[in-house]
Amino acid sequence: MRLVPRRSRYLWRLLIRPTLFAIPFALFFCFLQGSAFDKLGDYYVASLFFSFAITLAIEATSRWVVPRLVPPGHPQSVQAHPLQIASYAVAAMLGSVAAAIILNFTIAPDTFGTGRDIVMLLVFSAIFTGLFLGVIYATRMRRLFVQRIREETREEDEMRTAAEFQQALLPPRIRAGRGYAAAGASIPCRTIGGDFFEYFDLPDERVGFALGDVAGKGPSAALLAAMVQGIFTTHVEGDDGPATTLSRVNQALYRRGIEARFVTIAYMVLTPDGRLVSCSAGHNPAYLIGGDGVVRRLEKGGLMVGPFEDATYEEEVVALRSGDTLVLYSDGVTDAESPSGEQFGEERLYTVLADRGAGRTPKEILDRVLDATTSFAAGHPPADDITVLVVRYLGNPSTS
Repeated sequence: MRLVPRRSRYLWRLLIRPTLFAIPFALFFCFLQGSAFDKLGDYYVASLFFSFAITLAIEATSRWVVPRLVPPGHPQSVQAHPLQIASYAVAAMLGSVAAAIILNFTIAPDTFGTGRDIVMLLVFSAIFTGLFLGVIYATRMRRLFVQRIREETREEDEMRTAAEFQQALLPPRIRAGRGYAAAGASIPCRTIGGDFFEYFDLPDERVGFALGDVAGKGPSAALLAAMVQGIFTTHVEGDDGPATTLSRVNQALYRRGIEARFVTIAYMVLTPDGRLVSCSAGHNPAYLIGGDGVVRRLEKGGLMVGPFEDATYEEEVVALRSGDTLVLYSDGVTDAESPSGEQFGEERLYTVLADRGAGRTPKEILDRVLDATTSFAAGHPPADDITVLVVRYLGNPSTS
């Protein structure tokens, strides 16, 4: 099945292409010599000698010379190596000389009998070689350009599909349960990113909230984020608190031995009576907006997940009142930069949350934080993924 395309390719390269290449060269030399069109046929025949001789010389060089000159592993399909170009130029010159010799001893005897004729031969050979190589490399570059565009288009399609899958792994933007309402969003700085957030329905009507940030960006960070989400889901068990859960996740990730990669995670568990247990594995401190508008930070926890086998974690317990709001975020929020290079920072985030945060819905707070970072960046490309999760405690449903 592969013989026909291969034979067609050789037929084009060794027969059809040199026959076609001889036409513009015949016209070129005809006008160069100031000859009438009735001499065009003679120039075409002479050009055929040159075209076929150069084609055979270049094909031989491509098969037997270039593989010995170009270093192994050089991306020839992307960029021509200098030795490759030089070898083709030499081959074309030798092919031109061979064609001239054949012409001299066949259909055009004594054409190159004087020194001037030999000089003209060398000049014409150089011109023919330059034109021939120019056409070949122009054709080659066009083919590579089209190939690169197709590859980039295919990669973009694959990345868009991966982004759709990644967003599908995240929970809905808006979620409500017994005693709480939540809103979350994750915006990658590239097509796909390394941030995630998740909800966990636990026994005794408890609910868990997690937000993670994988070191790095792009596909590798996205793959690790998806893996950590899976690990987290399998290790959220029974009555275990956030510290125990994060220890298990840390051990599971450490055993996989992923070097130079780690994950920061904020994980919290909320009970129906408003008891919030918080733990941060190297993550940004969460903000707690009281119903009275007072904003405080939850900072207890431990080291990031993954690189340290014996990492331990500390929990922080807070009694929430109806209307209290928890805000988790990744460092893409505070690290967002303006066109001048200034970072959004903790103070601006605090100001956004303190500005009537208690009187807004979780979705409104979420949108307000995202809009504030977007406005601050003023079109400057984001340096990191931005993820925000807002959870409001609505009171114990059993006593309402």
